[in-house]
Formats: sequence, structure tokens, C-alpha cells
Amino acid sequence: MRNLQLEAELSALFEHSTPPLTWWRTLPAPTFIAERAIVEAAVASLVSASRLARPDLIAELLSAQQEEKTPLFNELAVHFASLDGMQLGLLWEIAGSSAALAAADFDPIGLLRVLKSLSEPYVTAQPELRLAMAATWLGEMGSLLNPTTMSEVEWPRPYVDEIAGDAE
Repeated sequence: MRNLQLEAELSALFEHSTPPLTWWRTLPAPTFIAERAIVEAAVASLVSASRLARPDLIAELLSAQQEEKTPLFNELAVHFASLDGMQLGLLWEIAGSSAALAAADFDPIGLLRVLKSLSEPYVTAQPELRLAMAATWLGEMGSLLNPTTMSEVEWPRPYVDEIAGDAE
């Protein structure tokens, strides 16, 4: 009996020669979107094995239908970015992959998070590659970043509180 999913994952790993959690910053957006199932499986596996997220969030991630996962990926992106604390380790890769998975669902918040992560000035590794990948995300989904779409986004409460705190 063949495991087609495992064969596809091994083929993609061989083809891209980098781990799936780095694909959000090393592969062009169209390629990432085509291989998203592998990245999604890697994120779900690490999140559930590490237990670094809330149990209800893990349960939702593992049981949700594909169209229900976008807000979960956004929540994971925020959670793991804050856990990473600018160390740029495995947690940062989970955060970036989660944001990219949300962006792959044409989510403007996910897209903004991916672009922000790819353009961070304190990350000195491979700036040309990161900016080139950011350009592919903009080329693929840049139309999401327009006033009409952005005005319809239901911004998570922490952002609203953070913006209000900065204004004071």
C-alpha cells in the first residue's frame, strides 16, 4: 500500500532542499501556495506535539475544515511570534509559516504579517532573498492591500488596543 501524501512530501523536500517551515521565506508565493498542504501538516504536527498553544486552539486546528483555518493560522502566527521574542528560531518559523498559510487563503492580515516578517530590518540573514520573496507575495496577492478590503477587515482586539495605546 502506497502513502501518496508521504511520497509527495518527500518529493517536495527533495525538490526544494529546505525544510517546509522555511518555505514561506525561501520559495516564491505561487510555489508556497502549491505546496501549502505540506507546510500545514508540519505546522499542525509541531504545534500539537509541542503543546505551546492553548489546547482548544490545537483541537480546532486539527479538526477544522480548510475554510475555517485562516483565523486559526493568524492566531498561531501572533502566538508563536510573541513566544519567539525575536530569537528567530523554530518558533519564528512556525509563526511565519502560519502567517503565510493565512495569506495563502487570501487573508489580508496574514499577508501583512508575512510582508512584515520578510522585511524586518533586524533580520540580517539573506536580505535580498527575503525581499525577493516579499515581492512574489505582493505580486501574487498585492491586490488585497487596497482601502476597500482593508476597511472591511475585522482587526483582532490586541491590534486595536495597541494602536489606541500608541496614540495616547
